[in-house]
Amino acid sequence: MIPTEKTKSRFEELMYYFGLPAACILFALLATMSVPAGLTYSGKMALAVFTCALILWVSESIPTYLTALLVLVLLPITGGWDETNVLGVFGYSVIWLMVSAFIITAGMEKSGIAKRLALWMVSRFGSTARKILFSLMLVNYGLAFVVPSTTARAAILFPIVLLIAETYQVKEGNRNMGKLLAIQSLQANNISTSSIVTATAPQIMAIGFIKDLTGQSVSWTQWFFAAAPVALLSLVASYFIGLKLFKPEWNVPSGGSAGGQNGLAKLKDEFQSLGRMKPIEAKALAIFLITVFLWVSDQWHLSLFGMKISLELVAVISATLFFMPYVGILSWKETKIPWDLMIFSCGAYAGGMALDSTGVASWALNSVFKQLGVEGMSFPVLFAVVIFIASFSHMLFTSKTVRTVILIPTIVALAKSAGVNPIALALPAAFTISDSITLPPHCKPNLIFYSTGFFTVLDQLWYGILVLLVKWGLLCLASFTLYRFLGMNP
Repeated sequence: MIPTEKTKSRFEELMYYFGLPAACILFALLATMSVPAGLTYSGKMALAVFTCALILWVSESIPTYLTALLVLVLLPITGGWDETNVLGVFGYSVIWLMVSAFIITAGMEKSGIAKRLALWMVSRFGSTARKILFSLMLVNYGLAFVVPSTTARAAILFPIVLLIAETYQVKEGNRNMGKLLAIQSLQANNISTSSIVTATAPQIMAIGFIKDLTGQSVSWTQWFFAAAPVALLSLVASYFIGLKLFKPEWNVPSGGSAGGQNGLAKLKDEFQSLGRMKPIEAKALAIFLITVFLWVSDQWHLSLFGMKISLELVAVISATLFFMPYVGILSWKETKIPWDLMIFSCGAYAGGMALDSTGVASWALNSVFKQLGVEGMSFPVLFAVVIFIASFSHMLFTSKTVRTVILIPTIVALAKSAGVNPIALALPAAFTISDSITLPPHCKPNLIFYSTGFFTVLDQLWYGILVLLVKWGLLCLASFTLYRFLGMNP
């Protein structure tokens, strides 16, 4: 069994017990205070509701979906946002895109095509430590296209990583190899995700915010061309930084109790045991290829089909195909849609939209950045500060969805107040949403690989900070090179 839970630390236990009373006290204080200058009554109440929810989400004093339901109830009751908008959040296209992503994930997992791809690559390129580490990164990157879930991809690779660790005798003394296998796997999982907008639900939510708050749509292709070069270079940096920090004690499999080359033989045997591609795999692969084609060709839809097919509608089409008789491979019971997450997403999205609609985000930013002289900042300095904060914000807020809800509306409002094109700041910030690589609790893939016992918290923290600093530098470089070429002008 792959563990996805962790024992709470003393600090987390204190947060759990004191989170609810703290949330109630702050809500009462904010709700009863005088309306600050420049803010409306609705804005004050939206701020009170959102602050209360944020404390509850971070402390996990009550389930996240329950907090989301409270947001949906409190916003219209307190006058923070009107009932029509609050209850209409589920009708947003971004929510349907998330539902479809979970259906696609279920189909790819059931088919086994993703596992076949992973076993093929690592069994073919596993003769040395460097080759196996690099091939695992490629597998992670490839799976990001196929499986739109970081946890599902980690679950696919986890047993393979353990088998490779046995091959390279991690427990017999090749400890640095174990650190690299585990930490690079979780880093590749998260960094690869940033290349493909549909690889995780919060990124989908991010472009939904950008569209709703700026009126500017971001296509699958636009995201990929802007994010992929930075992600790929960050992966290369991660590979070499890891080899520098934790050079394997030996680079090739050897004999002994772990089996040496027999471990590689096991991988090859497992791949061979899959046999020829099964009809269920072929169906899943065909649906996936259709989906990718429609996402990649979005700029030519009008000439090809006479109509524009949105990113969201493509996902719904793909999900529908997985259920179709003779064509599909899924039944509804097999989809495993986490409705608690969907409710959480609706509540979080409503809270974030309410902050923007009532002017809270721009009011807060104007208050804070007025003191920092935002109007006088050059764009490179502003970009560097915003992206640095976005990159390391996961150290405070472990939920990618919560970070998205906080970061994107805030950065859009900041860009507007600074007279900058919101896309030039908000979209690159969205490329950092999945970069939760510094501590084990920051996401489930981290916990999965931390459970191997191959690395310490300090190993991951030091390694993760170095890689994120490199990615931050690459994003800053892209801001006045690649992004200007792509039309993301400030």
